[in-house]
Amino acid sequence: MMRTLSHLMNTSVLAWLAVVLSTGLSAQSPLEIASRFAESGSWDEAYAALKPSMQQELYQTDAHAWYVLGFVQKELHKASGATGDEAVFRAESVQSFQRALSMPNLSSEERETARRALDFLSRSYFRDAIQWVEGFTPTAEPIILELMGRYEAIQSSLNPGQDLSPQRADLHRYLGQAYAQLLETERFADLPEERALFEGATSHYQESLTHDPDSYASQYNFSIALYNHGVRQLKRINHTTSMFELLEIQDACVELFERALIPMRKAHDQRPTRLETLKGLMTIHYALSQPEASEAYRVKIEQQLRNR
Repeated sequence: MMRTLSHLMNTSVLAWLAVVLSTGLSAQSPLEIASRFAESGSWDEAYAALKPSMQQELYQTDAHAWYVLGFVQKELHKASGATGDEAVFRAESVQSFQRALSMPNLSSEERETARRALDFLSRSYFRDAIQWVEGFTPTAEPIILELMGRYEAIQSSLNPGQDLSPQRADLHRYLGQAYAQLLETERFADLPEERALFEGATSHYQESLTHDPDSYASQYNFSIALYNHGVRQLKRINHTTSMFELLEIQDACVELFERALIPMRKAHDQRPTRLETLKGLMTIHYALSQPEASEAYRVKIEQQLRNR
């Protein structure tokens, strides 16, 4: 009888504990549940626990809840490895952190952490834009510029008035190089696409120089793109070329070589001992039928080689 009573008491205690534990869990808010999952690195579970509740009036103005959700979404983005428009969690994370930062009741510690997280996310947009330049095709340009725009928007929200000229100059220089490399493949020789690629290369170099007028790389590469395009035109002259076409090609080439001379001189002024600009000036002057100027740069090249 005593054993039975004891067994019943133990059973009752266990049942009571189960009820208490069950009540305790059910009493937890979605934010508390998500926070516990986040502490253990269970990001999917944390997201599932909190995201559906964020439309409730209780959480609409809860800066801490938006902060936690942003952190969860950031970690999900990092785990996914997604880029471009496929990086859904990145876009959601940015929105959540910005929502949290817009509220006055976010703690100073969380505010600083949220700013650092947004800076990380914005830089990932910039890295994506640069990576899209690799293996570039012209159809990728709108995607690249959109990614750059998102980077700029977040950085501007974090630091109003920040000078983003260096990053803009870099991106447009990379795009200019990407277009120029496609031109060099000769796959578009004498086709309408060639003109579009040439304009793409030169326009991006010019855009780069508006953000960084003293960029040696942009000045030099801009000059090379102009010169090489002139050479491509000359190579098309053959026995079938009419006199009228010949004169037209020559005029176009002279214009390109004269345009190429300006940025090459600017690059040379920045680094007057660089052999590449000396060779560039020597070659462009020779192409313009200016033997004396060409010879002067040839002499400078020999002097530089002797000094080495």
